[in-house]
Amino acid sequence: MDRGGARESHAQARAIGQAIIDLLSGRNKKARFMTELYAALGRGQIGQEEADRALVELEAVGEVMIRDHFCADPHLAGVDLRVIARVEKLSRGDSQMSAIQAIDQAWNKWLGEYLSNHRCG
Repeated sequence: MDRGGARESHAQARAIGQAIIDLLSGRNKKARFMTELYAALGRGQIGQEEADRALVELEAVGEVMIRDHFCADPHLAGVDLRVIARVEKLSRGDSQMSAIQAIDQAWNKWLGEYLSNHRCG
């Protein structure tokens, strides 16, 4: 790849990264499941591979946090249960702890709703 192509690729990754930050900054700054993020980005013609490249960069610089979750229900085998939140720079408090709490809140809400409505049988 020539330098022009590398610059264009980097600029595209930055634009995708900004789209991810914008999505996580909206909706009352709540954490989202990765499947929700991919769906929202897909509406803007951003594929999962492109998003994943941008997410690696955003995680590396501490802009986002992604946590994986597990549920032993066999109906959820192979389902992406990762939750992502923005790590916002706070004037008071721990930014990472705030992101963890947002992720845990989204997970606990979803899991409670899932378990109260799901019946194996």
